[in-house]
Amino acid sequence: MTIDKDFIIRIKRNCKDYLIICDHSSNEIPKSYKNLGVSNKDLESHIAYDLGASDLASNLSESLNCSLIMANFSRLLIDPNRGIDDPTLIPKISEGKIIKGNLKISASSKDIERNKRINLFYLPYHEKINEFINDSIRKNRVPKIISIHSFTPIWKGKNRKIEVGILWDKDNRLSNIFLNSLNNVKIGNNLPYSGRLKNDTLYKHASSNGIPHVLIEIRQDLLIKNKDRLHWAQKIHNVLKENEKIIKSFKIKNYGSNSF
Repeated sequence: MTIDKDFIIRIKRNCKDYLIICDHSSNEIPKSYKNLGVSNKDLESHIAYDLGASDLASNLSESLNCSLIMANFSRLLIDPNRGIDDPTLIPKISEGKIIKGNLKISASSKDIERNKRINLFYLPYHEKINEFINDSIRKNRVPKIISIHSFTPIWKGKNRKIEVGILWDKDNRLSNIFLNSLNNVKIGNNLPYSGRLKNDTLYKHASSNGIPHVLIEIRQDLLIKNKDRLHWAQKIHNVLKENEKIIKSFKIKNYGSNSF
């Protein structure tokens, strides 16, 4: 695994057609930003990144011997899983926490700092995903994208019983395989979040291009230890291997979107 452009992206290239992506893998913020005024405690929480997701994505990539692209910057700096026109692209508040270093940034396309972060962090991440897709298509292969995220076990004071969320939009080819094949697991079908967010990463790269895809959310208390992250990587790996013949038959086909 190499670090591409120093800070921005970690990428592993192999010949397999799976691409593992992790939008919220890191809580890194360049020193010049002084943590955006956020406490060290909050930087270690869900507002800054998806706990356990980076190791899970890396383990899955190793297990499948496939490509991996992870954003190596905190979503507090700029959220790669949002459209450029999304008001939460650079959050001013997250789960009740004020992000002081973002308060003066406007949504204007003329805002200098906004454009700086888009050009330094956001665009290079998405360009790397585009490169992988375009390279696969040039080789007459059908890329399959698996996006790894994690979610908090408690939300607004209520325990979440779901252990894994399978998120999808209108193309349910990969999502149905997981919904039907993950055993002895409490599954959320487009829960705890919806997979129908316009201009998010999978909309931008998969739904809009007819690329088979799925977003997998694992509850964070199930990813605390390394053995837990290896366990979930193996479960995902097993589902893909058990359904390999079906997955290999997938074609590039645009199903449209129900995004809002």
